Amino acid sequence: MKSDSFRQSLAIEKKPYWVWGPLVFSSFYFLPLILSFEQFAALDIFIIVMIYITFIFYYVKAANAKGEDALIPVSIIVIIATFGTYLTLGTQTLFGFACYFFGFNFRQKKGVLGLVAVALSIFFAVYLFDLNNPYFIAPALIISIALYFMGRAERRERIHQLSEQKSQHQIEQLAMIAERERIARDLHDLAGHSLSSIALKAELAEKLIVNDKVEQAQSEIKQVAAISRDLLSDIRKAVTNMKQFNLTKQLEFLQEELTQNGFNVKVNNELTNLSTATQKTVSLIVTEACTNILRHSKGNEVLIDISKELISIKDNGIVTTFKSGNGINGIKQRTEALGGELIVENKKGFNLTMNFQANLS
Repeated sequence: MKSDSFRQSLAIEKKPYWVWGPLVFSSFYFLPLILSFEQFAALDIFIIVMIYITFIFYYVKAANAKGEDALIPVSIIVIIATFGTYLTLGTQTLFGFACYFFGFNFRQKKGVLGLVAVALSIFFAVYLFDLNNPYFIAPALIISIALYFMGRAERRERIHQLSEQKSQHQIEQLAMIAERERIARDLHDLAGHSLSSIALKAELAEKLIVNDKVEQAQSEIKQVAAISRDLLSDIRKAVTNMKQFNLTKQLEFLQEELTQNGFNVKVNNELTNLSTATQKTVSLIVTEACTNILRHSKGNEVLIDISKELISIKDNGIVTTFKSGNGINGIKQRTEALGGELIVENKKGFNLTMNFQANLS
């Protein structure tokens, strides 16, 4: 975040310190009065107190003003400090508060101009009231310069905090988007395969009923019910990220599904000790590939070959045209998440090959 875009008040909601805490240092305004009390008339004391009350009023306004909206109250503080010097040298403290606001509320160029304006006001007060007093000039300038840079430091700290908060918010947003995409991919992969199986078995059951093969049709319908129950359970687990994938069992299930739908299936799996996360990703890759075969393939043979270096899923169907859809895109994203590269070929059947630079583990 650029400092030019910074618009924040010194006062922070639910942190009253930033309004009232710094006022502790304003007590130095009364130091000359305390040290030389007998030299001040009653009217002078009254005016000194009224100057301080006026300062408090405009200080609170400046503390609650955002960015350069503080210009008017800060300017008034400089004016009352300048003319209040006639009665008390304690106004050197008030000049310092004005400089703090110039450092905090204003961009660097305008802040420096404000600091210069305060310094000129100090010298103007000295000239106007003939105060050749080093105990006023030097402390006033030192306090003003020091508090200006303290204001700049607080400004930089606030900007850094806002930048951190923005970065954290962006990270949370990206994490939320990634989680939504993960759930969407999981649901697509899980539901896609199961719904394809349900549709195929329902069509088969309908044909069996037409041919008076009621018992076989009932068996298919029971399988539809079982798949539906499993699908509902899988969706619930996927949404809560509780689903535990076992690659070996998933391959057995897919082999059975493909076989029941007329495919001759060969499976070669050399991976036995994968992490849970990798098993899940590989299982979903193979599941989506098999779903595509069930939906689109006109062949009758499937080869699933899984090793540490690659995953290959082939069928011998005839593919004249190929268009990448959500399924292939999901496989591509999961492959890349494992550090691999997806290669799609459709010259001799349909072939998905995922090559991995590092061994799957």
